[in-house]
Amino acid sequence: MTRCVPPRSVGPYQIFSVIGRGGIGTVYLGRKHDTGQAVAVKLLGPAPAVDANAARRLAREYEVLLRLDHPNVVHVLDAGVAEGYSFVAMELVEGLDLRSYLSIPASSQPAATAPDPCAGADRDAESFDVQALLCEPDTESLEPVRSWDAGPDAIRAFAAVVGEPETETVTRSGLPPLPPAEPLRPESARPEPAPLEPRLAAALNHPARLRRLREALEQVCEGLAYVHAHGLVHRDLKPGNIMVDEQHRARLMDFGLVALVDEGGCAHLGGKVAGTYRYMSPEQARGAVVDARSDLYSLGVILYELLCGRTPFPARRPGELWHDILTRRPARIASINLGVDPRLAAIAERLLEKDPAARYQSAEELGEALRQEFGGIHH
Repeated sequence: MTRCVPPRSVGPYQIFSVIGRGGIGTVYLGRKHDTGQAVAVKLLGPAPAVDANAARRLAREYEVLLRLDHPNVVHVLDAGVAEGYSFVAMELVEGLDLRSYLSIPASSQPAATAPDPCAGADRDAESFDVQALLCEPDTESLEPVRSWDAGPDAIRAFAAVVGEPETETVTRSGLPPLPPAEPLRPESARPEPAPLEPRLAAALNHPARLRRLREALEQVCEGLAYVHAHGLVHRDLKPGNIMVDEQHRARLMDFGLVALVDEGGCAHLGGKVAGTYRYMSPEQARGAVVDARSDLYSLGVILYELLCGRTPFPARRPGELWHDILTRRPARIASINLGVDPRLAAIAERLLEKDPAARYQSAEELGEALRQEFGGIHH
């Protein structure tokens, strides 16, 4: 498949290599022309191939992040449209996504050069050398593009020119319609997961790894509590959207699918489904009303995966995956990881309750449960 070659410069930013692909757009390492500041630039384009709904989401992501100022949430810097590309510039978080951060040897420190500073897709990204790329000299062809329009309104105007209606199409993004397109295998035909091989279980249960996991989880709770307090539901939490920098600080990334809640704390999806299904709560998978507890379910999927080495529902057939999310209880963590910390397993399994009322009711409550079980985390 042919890939579009990005511009060498967009607005006030020089563009280098790909460092991530999000739910909307591709993320590049960038450098601001006038200051030399290293940034992450999320690009959509060029027109007319760009999805207008994605452009509106990009504008919304910028406006949402502009309101947020928390050490566990990525910071946004700039937005606009230049040469047929809409873009958002963010701080460059040098670190590792959560899964990679917890995969390094227990005796090692996390590397400072890492992929994916604001990606929304789980993938093996190429590593990049920030300093080497930023030392590339400017040439006349890399002068800043003068004709560009700044701000989220410019992105919305760009979307309007593309010609899409303001309402988004109701879609299940690859999941089958009701009823599922392919027949479901009976429960009895699905094999129970085998216990982990002892060496893998030992690696997952290494005390240093679990300490890093608890520290990151508590920081994610702090960031989520802040986001939820601002009337937002993230809707796309997964390991690739949580970065841990070289100071061991966890950061929430990629707010392209964020939803605003009403006075009752609910976001009404109206049947529209967006996000990453493997990490999606049952209510989000139905396109129903969601609230902060939907993000907590996604956090439960993440914790389950990091404790078991697999997600709660590993089905590859879309119909089975959707059916499992809505109706099936995941295998008990202790039956897969025989040496799992029972306290972390209990937390993950409570987060994965189908009924939101049976989960932890807030990120603050979850954070307090972690502190009670393991003591406070010193950042």
